[in-house]
Amino acid sequence: MNTDIEIIQKVLAGNIAMYNLLVQRYRNKVFSLAYSIVSNREDAEEIAQDAFLKAFKGLRSFKEKSSFGTWMYRIVVNTALNKKKLKKLKTVEGKNAITEDKQFDFDSLTDNLKRDDQKKFIRMALNAVNEQERLCLTLFYLNELSVKEIQEITGISESNVKVVLLRARKHLYEQLHKLLNCEVKNLI
Repeated sequence: MNTDIEIIQKVLAGNIAMYNLLVQRYRNKVFSLAYSIVSNREDAEEIAQDAFLKAFKGLRSFKEKSSFGTWMYRIVVNTALNKKKLKKLKTVEGKNAITEDKQFDFDSLTDNLKRDDQKKFIRMALNAVNEQERLCLTLFYLNELSVKEIQEITGISESNVKVVLLRARKHLYEQLHKLLNCEVKNLI
């Protein structure tokens, strides 16, 4: 299996089709990261496509100071935050009435109900914590990045990343506790 660096070298040497290997390798994590920021499936798909295109166009500027994944996630974060700002600006200006898609995608209502409910509550709890905490949680747990890599992507110092993660876990737990208590009360 080719390493990311080997693939990049082949792409830069003219074998553009090799870039597809990087897309395949990172597409799920890139989408998940974008979704965690914008909370909208269509926007996250668009952000992922834009980010891969930006990465491809800027591949020559990749300096190997960090891993390709870290560099790619930085592009995703910037692209998603810019899209989110533009969306808020359009909403504030009243040019377009934009409503966020708050529906949760369930694979199967019968076979995967327990797992889907867990996902639903985790997404709801994640959406309830602040943006910085949600981003750090997603990068650390879903994308399995180190604190150092999160620091490179977000620009937050390593010690502050640790503090944000600690606070984020506490807030996520509190949100899950509230959501699940409300759910139990509604069932009774």
